[in-house]
Amino acid sequence: MDLLLGGIAVTAASFLGGVTGFGYSLVATPLLLLIGYPLRFVVTANLSLALVTRVSVAVRFYRSASPRRVALLVGGAIPGLWLGVEILRTVDPTDIKIAAGIVTMVCAGLLARSVNAPPPRRTIPGAAAVAGFFGGFLGASTSLNGVAPVLLLARDKASPRSFLADLAMYFVGANAIGLAILAARHTIDTDALSPAFLVWLPGSLAGNWLGTTLGPRLPEVAFRRLTLGIVFVAGGVTAITA
Repeated sequence: MDLLLGGIAVTAASFLGGVTGFGYSLVATPLLLLIGYPLRFVVTANLSLALVTRVSVAVRFYRSASPRRVALLVGGAIPGLWLGVEILRTVDPTDIKIAAGIVTMVCAGLLARSVNAPPPRRTIPGAAAVAGFFGGFLGASTSLNGVAPVLLLARDKASPRSFLADLAMYFVGANAIGLAILAARHTIDTDALSPAFLVWLPGSLAGNWLGTTLGPRLPEVAFRRLTLGIVFVAGGVTAITA
């Protein structure tokens, strides 16, 4: 029954992830935790599924990507991923989930005020690398690796297509590195790879394809409001379900 409920949660999360470009883990994480899966299982499963589903998005929208921003995001994520794995190995999972949920809600609330504001005059040097670091840290410790990069792209008023492309490439690179670090530190949950990953993958791919078809057609302001709304709600659910 848990495997069936998890499959439904993953399919729904993949659809929202396809629409927003990032919402998969933010939705899947609290739902899988609520079903009763342990945190290491959730991190392993979400990193694996998001990696595979984002490959097709990266290929589909690669012309809209910013190579420099993607490189900084992925490069910054590497030390964050390593630190996040160490936290996952040593810190009480309840404390991790509560802290991640609260930080996520605060960041989303602050950025929601700037949705209708004009774009910033310039991007802060190194901002993408910093966002990558915090994204990697949250990704390895909770699988919420989209929060910091999403907040950066929302601040920079990235277009929906650029938003989808940059995040997809970031997820592919950072998730692959994150899984390698989890394996190297003997923190990866093999039960999340088989049978869960194999059983959930078809529904995840279908939901993601449907979401990516709808996402680029949304008006830009509505798109940004939707992304920040999902971040805020997911943060609250993550903290409450801890």
